[in-house]
Amino acid sequence: MAILESHPAMRGLHGDFILDSIAADAKTQVIAVDGTILMAEARTLESQVIAGIRSGRTLVVLDLTGVSHTGPGLLGALLRVRRGVTRVAGQLALVVDGPPVSELVSMSLLARLVHVTADRESALALVHDR
Repeated sequence: MAILESHPAMRGLHGDFILDSIAADAKTQVIAVDGTILMAEARTLESQVIAGIRSGRTLVVLDLTGVSHTGPGLLGALLRVRRGVTRVAGQLALVVDGPPVSELVSMSLLARLVHVTADRESALALVHDR
């Protein structure tokens, strides 16, 4: 994956939250998250996706493999991101590899609504292969 542009990692209110936003190409954004995602961090994630969509990056990969703890807000943020991506005829894929996010996916309808895969390369292929 050639990186078009990468934004410096953002840190959240809880010291272990890190968000890295990568513009993989003119239409694709990859957002990798590490650490704890509570309400404020979920809003930060959502805002970053929206900023990418405004820049024309409607193919979205959210790499959540580094998430160590989730709280209120992540499910709602992911559903809003999905709705926003759908409205602009984009694609969304989640990279999930184990708890706690895999539990969230299995206990909700996320797996039926978005592509879910265990690695970033597969997720990029899914969003590009409409």
